[in-house]
This record gives sequence, structure tokens and C-alpha cells, in this order.
Amino acid sequence: MHKPQHDATVTILVNNRDVVLSDHKTTGLGIKEAAVAQGVAINVNFALFRVAGQTQHPVADGDKLTVHDRQEFRAVAPDDNS
Repeated sequence: MHKPQHDATVTILVNNRDVVLSDHKTTGLGIKEAAVAQGVAINVNFALFRVAGQTQHPVADGDKLTVHDRQEFRAVAPDDNS
């Protein structure tokens, strides 16, 4: 019997890569740690941004977030000014 896992996990995008989180509630650091653990080519010292259309909003490591499926984030190296 198949039980849906929708409530248990959420899949977000970090640098256009799927990252599966165990909960909808997380932090900026939690997103980066999960992305690193799942093979996204970033480090936890990268700057994190929440992507909303053409706008990017900074997310600090300690910021508490409630994320939803397919929400997009971008992580950039501290010396990348793009």
C-alpha cells in the first residue's frame, strides 16, 4: 500500500538542483547544509538568496523559513558579485 509522503518532505531548488528537505520549516543554514549533503556544488559559507521572479532576497543563516515545493533559492560564493 502506497502512502503519500507529501507532508513529510518538500523539494526545493538550489541553483537549479533539486534538494529534498525533511520539513517545511528550516533555516538559511539548513537549506545550504541539505544542498551540500545532496551534492549541490556549494559550500555552507555561500550567500543564500530566495528567488522571486526577477528579484533575489537575501536569506541569512539564522533566518527561519517555511518553504514550499519547487521554491527557488540561489547560493553564490562570497566573492561572486553577480
